[in-house]
Amino acid sequence: MNVRKKEKVMVQLMLGTSLILGFIPPLIMFLASRKKKIFYRETSRKALNFHLTIFPLFLVSYILPSSFKSFSYIILIIESFSILNAMISILIHKPYKYWALPYLKERR
Repeated sequence: MNVRKKEKVMVQLMLGTSLILGFIPPLIMFLASRKKKIFYRETSRKALNFHLTIFPLFLVSYILPSSFKSFSYIILIIESFSILNAMISILIHKPYKYWALPYLKERR
């Protein structure tokens, strides 16, 4: 797939802001581009699946007793490294994969 620099920058921006805003940036990109650009649709779909998988873990971490509060930091570190790995992989044209439940299936 031939991807232009502008598309990579937009995806990098979406992924970077998703570190702060969670599933909202991938959801916006997915809804806006699901019928237009394959690259946008697939990267936002993967990110959205990842965030929808990790969000319940954050909720559970806040319900746990205070002795387990480090669990939320572990989840945050895993989330950050996964997103940074995706950003770097996109930048250097390498395939990447999140560990995520497939809420949104790949369109063929």
